[in-house]
Amino acid sequence: MSQQYSSFIQEIWSNFSGLADTKLTDLSDHNILWKLSEYIDAGYVNFIEGRKELYRLSILLENYAVKYNAPLVATFETDERYKYVKDHYTEILEKIPKAWIIGNFNNPHLAPQPPKTTDVVSCDGTNISDMWIVLTRGPKGPFGLVAENMGDGKYKGFFSYSPTVISKVIENINQKLKIKINLKN
Repeated sequence: MSQQYSSFIQEIWSNFSGLADTKLTDLSDHNILWKLSEYIDAGYVNFIEGRKELYRLSILLENYAVKYNAPLVATFETDERYKYVKDHYTEILEKIPKAWIIGNFNNPHLAPQPPKTTDVVSCDGTNISDMWIVLTRGPKGPFGLVAENMGDGKYKGFFSYSPTVISKVIENINQKLKIKINLKN
């Protein structure tokens, strides 16, 4: 019998009136490719998108973490999703001061072992296992991408530059996984 969990996104939105109702932005408009600075200038963006658009935004956040020597949080829905980007992440993890790789790993000890500055954590059995999250730290505090798998290759979520919103995401992850992620300045 499978367990049913409440939506991670809904848990976050329930703390901030109006965020869930923010107009959706189409990130897949091929005539417009947003730079990370445009996401930051927007401050908060809701979307329903496919993997391609989330890969692009994830890479922008990962590159930011490397460029500014900032910590990084990344979640993966399955072992296979991590294996797909393993080589890319190995390079990233060697260049940043701290990272948390969270995945729906059945056994985190079987996951590839990154540098000692990286914590590998299993989210198996929690509502985080359906999440695509990439967070880092900027001058004002933590920011990033939070999206939930809706099935059929679609994700519903948001980008937020608000440290208050992203701190709530981190607090929720810390509580559920009994870990201590700290991206604050």
